[in-house]
Amino acid sequence: PAGTPVTVTLGPVSDGDAPRARLEVRDHGPGVPADALQDIFRPFYRVADARDRHSGGTGLGLAITAQAVRRHSGRISAENAPGGGLIVRIELPAAPTSSPP
Repeated sequence: PAGTPVTVTLGPVSDGDAPRARLEVRDHGPGVPADALQDIFRPFYRVADARDRHSGGTGLGLAITAQAVRRHSGRISAENAPGGGLIVRIELPAAPTSSPP
């Protein structure tokens, strides 16, 4: 909804594999029905509420994002946030950092 914050965080992920960077975007909207959380990454998919609104978008933004993330050997997922809203999480390979000599 208008006037509510969108939070963006970026940080390292250590999962035993190569280093990764995690980007999270969280809104405070109504969230997404649990059975649609995977579908929102399909081209032209929109949840029912978005279809009913005048300007619900085209359903391409997350599909394009998911394809770009996968082409960079990354992962993308979505989950409903505790207390309302949606969290979209992107993990991408990160270059290892080295300590200065």
